[in-house]
Amino acid sequence: MSETMRALVMYEPGGPEVLKVRDMPKPKVLNSSDVLVRVRAAGINPADWQNRKSGQRHDPDAETEGPTILGIDGVGVVEDVGNAVERITIGDEVWYIDGGYPGNPGSYAEYKLVHGAYVSPKPKSIDYVHAAALPVVGLTAWEAVFNKGNVKSGDHVLVHGGAGGLGHIAIQYLSAIGARTATTVSNEVKAELALSMGAELAILYRTQDVKVELRSWSGKDGADVVFDFVGHDNFAQSFEHTAPYGRLVNTVVSDWPSGGNALAEWKNLDISFVNIGLPQVSRDGSHRLRQVGILDSIADMVDQGKLRAHIHRVVSFEEVGEAHRALEAGETLGRVVLNI
Repeated sequence: MSETMRALVMYEPGGPEVLKVRDMPKPKVLNSSDVLVRVRAAGINPADWQNRKSGQRHDPDAETEGPTILGIDGVGVVEDVGNAVERITIGDEVWYIDGGYPGNPGSYAEYKLVHGAYVSPKPKSIDYVHAAALPVVGLTAWEAVFNKGNVKSGDHVLVHGGAGGLGHIAIQYLSAIGARTATTVSNEVKAELALSMGAELAILYRTQDVKVELRSWSGKDGADVVFDFVGHDNFAQSFEHTAPYGRLVNTVVSDWPSGGNALAEWKNLDISFVNIGLPQVSRDGSHRLRQVGILDSIADMVDQGKLRAHIHRVVSFEEVGEAHRALEAGETLGRVVLNI
């Protein structure tokens, strides 16, 4: 059995050109809680290109040697387990969110070592590629819609970026609740995808006035709940798109807009944030177990035929750099997956 594996690595922060395919030592089960996964596919996520550019680590005090392997989620088959691992056995098909930072290698590799408590069974009804499209976006959208948005059946909801990785998943969650959903998209192709996922209205923000279209549709001064999956400048505009006494949920690190406090207070807005990175660095394992529980619920929803990921493109190691560029530029429709 080979003691090496192929992996996509980076030796320094930078553009897509810093990603290199290399032979690396294959990880081994050393601790009783370890699970060794033969990775079959991994999601290509915004956090991946952000970590590539910044070289950010989750634990600044961690000592690191060698290159970084990106990829914060993955799907594969269990090849070996430590003697304290209970619910996962060799041969199981699993998925997880873990790693992708200096000091904790990610899933842009043929093998990944994960703590046994942080892996769970992948959905039975879909293949590795379609499963790999879901962990990060499924979890983030779940936290936003079900745990922060407090959406009720019949609510008028606005999803910014409805054809993106998060947006097209959130729209399906909202449809399951019975919400009435509008979304912003940049072109007709993205509008078609968002509508096919359950959106009632697609607003072409480049040619249409979002505020006017939203008021005409909802009959209110905005939407009851706004999910901002775009962030940055869009975060400021989202204050205007939220109806009085409404809720605004942001998932992208963004500067607070000038006058935002006064506007939020005047409109009696509830504003909340979702960042799934906290459990990855917290020493409180209950946060990670919370995420595993949500992944189990997502798997059930998939197997019941109530959730699917739209795959825009499937790439090899050599194509990941271009996938990063397209994702950062907003050219991606749904999800991109690395097939290993």
